[in-house]
Amino acid sequence: MITHLRGKLIEKNQSYLIIDCHGVGYYIHISSYTYSSLLKIIKKEKDICIYTYLFIKENQHVLYGFFEKKERKIFSYLISVNGIGPNSAIMLLSSLTPYEIEKSIYKEDIKSFNQVKGIGTKTAQRIIIELKDKFTKDIFPKKGKNVKFLEKTPFLIKEEALNALIILGFSIKKSKKVLDDVLNENPEFSVENLIKESLKKL
Repeated sequence: MITHLRGKLIEKNQSYLIIDCHGVGYYIHISSYTYSSLLKIIKKEKDICIYTYLFIKENQHVLYGFFEKKERKIFSYLISVNGIGPNSAIMLLSSLTPYEIEKSIYKEDIKSFNQVKGIGTKTAQRIIIELKDKFTKDIFPKKGKNVKFLEKTPFLIKEEALNALIILGFSIKKSKKVLDDVLNENPEFSVENLIKESLKKL
């Protein structure tokens, strides 16, 4: 399986990218979320890195790309739901951020999913029923602890801090590593505290 691609961005669109990797051009389907996230970091003539998911069905080999591993994981969960194909999953990730999908599943918020084109009440119910257990193990607080849902998940906190560090002129690769190190030591940090502590290490 192709896990990621690093190369020169040849063409970009809200629904796809073309990346040149050592002379080979890859056509990659993306969500609007990935597109808007890339716009914040793209610099002319610079390589980009996209996390990928290769969808194989019969004679089809379709490559999907994601700005963050978190978005790719949610995509893989969504396509495991009966009735949700990759196009529907991309539509969901284009209409709702990964954080909003997490929150909607946790709070069993059917209305949020109904706002997405092609997602009716029954499909929204299936998404919540089939994925809540997976999200509980992987994302939400464990039983026995304070299970109050945070307004900002660790993923969103890290994303905001990363954007702030990029704006300050730090490289993406180094910033991500430092943020991961700080969050591993202090998982309860707010965005502000995360940025302050990361700046000390950069």
